[in-house]
Amino acid sequence: MHQILQKLELIYNNYKLLPLCLCAAVIIDYSLTFYFAGSAEMVLMYEYSPALLYALRHGIVLPYIASMVIFYYVAGYLVLKLLADSEIYFVGAAVVLLISLTHVLGGMSWYIRNSWYSNSVISLSMISVLITLTIFAYEIFNEAHKNA
Repeated sequence: MHQILQKLELIYNNYKLLPLCLCAAVIIDYSLTFYFAGSAEMVLMYEYSPALLYALRHGIVLPYIASMVIFYYVAGYLVLKLLADSEIYFVGAAVVLLISLTHVLGGMSWYIRNSWYSNSVISLSMISVLITLTIFAYEIFNEAHKNA
């Protein structure tokens, strides 16, 4: 158990590895979406993501998913690298993990098919945005206060 915790801590503290959670979550999300939806028509009828709907309508789902994986890795990497030596790295890591969790839970919503559950997943997504904006505002205020 101690070795597992050490390995998890190594991943958490490595801004190169942690964004891979986002990549895995995107792949899991879309895999679960298409598996549990059963057909592309179901996805077209009930999916909320305009980007995924566009990709599905134009037959570019695999390039879309690949570009999402690359985007999430680069974004997560850059953010965590910038925060690596700061006191708020843990917030960046928490947001990365929360977005990852939101993606996996979003894919599971095709299995659960409950409006309460779907709204909860959307709420988690909004919470990650609020955390990010709050910390950004805090950092701006903190820098302005230091320079005053």
